[in-house]
Amino acid sequence: MVPVRYNFRSVIERRATSLMTVLGVALVAMIFIIVFGFTAGFNQSLHNAGHDRNWIVLARGVPSENESYVPHPALEAIRTLPEVTLDGEHHALVSAESLAGVNVSRTRGAKEFALLRGVDPIAQEVHPNFRLVQGHWPIRGNGEWVVGRKVLAHYPYLTPGNGFHYGHRDWKIVGVFADNDSARESEIWTDRQDLRNERHWDQGSACLHLVINAGTAEEFAHAIRSDGRFTLEAETETEYYAGQEKVAAQLRALGLIVAIALGIGATFGGMNTMYTAVTRRGREIGVLRVLGFSRTDILGSFVLESAMLGVAGGVTGVMLATIIAWVTGLTSRTMSIGAMFFSYQPTVRAIVAGVAVAAVIGITGGLMPAVRASRVGITGALREA
Repeated sequence: MVPVRYNFRSVIERRATSLMTVLGVALVAMIFIIVFGFTAGFNQSLHNAGHDRNWIVLARGVPSENESYVPHPALEAIRTLPEVTLDGEHHALVSAESLAGVNVSRTRGAKEFALLRGVDPIAQEVHPNFRLVQGHWPIRGNGEWVVGRKVLAHYPYLTPGNGFHYGHRDWKIVGVFADNDSARESEIWTDRQDLRNERHWDQGSACLHLVINAGTAEEFAHAIRSDGRFTLEAETETEYYAGQEKVAAQLRALGLIVAIALGIGATFGGMNTMYTAVTRRGREIGVLRVLGFSRTDILGSFVLESAMLGVAGGVTGVMLATIIAWVTGLTSRTMSIGAMFFSYQPTVRAIVAGVAVAAVIGITGGLMPAVRASRVGITGALREA
């Protein structure tokens, strides 16, 4: 096997071409890391919203809460099911929730929507990670809101004490809540009765969030599915929010298309670099063969050298992604997809993906030049000036 120090020396001697190859690969690695960091932040917000003990009931066949409708008789029937958990006062832990969009922009003609969720006080017990960090819970009849931390971070004017006009009345912001950095922190909560009165809705709701007794999941799902009076279906919150990650998958796919296009260019750039190296080092290859190194050794040495350039590009890409995230403030501010806010999270998986892709680009770009190097004849190589 050809000593690794030979490859290090070769890379250092070809500083200019090596640097260009490394930077090309680094650009691809950087894009991979940033794209995976965006989707990781989005997915984490959704993942944190789900709890294994909680279930969600929706109208059958609808993909999200926004498109669902659960009639009031169904709520009353589900509250009486033996699988539903009761609190200390023997109230069923079932939270009927209604949804509406609200334009929170203060600029005339601009549209910046947030999700307004109408809930009853029982919602504080159903959602175990919910907690008020400032102010108080909305009082029925007063037209009051509590805003999620991410909403407040994105719209600083929605602070407790301020008012906001929505529909036919003025509403007052009376608190801020947290929910384990989940998607619910992208919402505004109000009393469900007040929201129903404002929108002139009946007593039905968009969905039900509830807690069931341990070990009764199968019985509960069957009870919901087999009730001929309603067309509803139930699943765990974890399953529901996992299904909402399709948006993140689409975002990742778009980013990867750009990264792949750049990756193809970087691969050809690396290939050109290594072909040039083979041409210039024909005599060295001949000497290596005379010293007893086989064609396989030569092949492996050039592939290793190309992989080294790829890994160097990956590490450089990690540094570039970190610098760009710091300069642009990606790690300290919220971004949005639709009405959901999330933060950029450069996870270990994102970093590993960037470095791995860079290594693959390096190996792929160096494979064909390495094959050519292994086929260089001893006699012809040693005759070169």
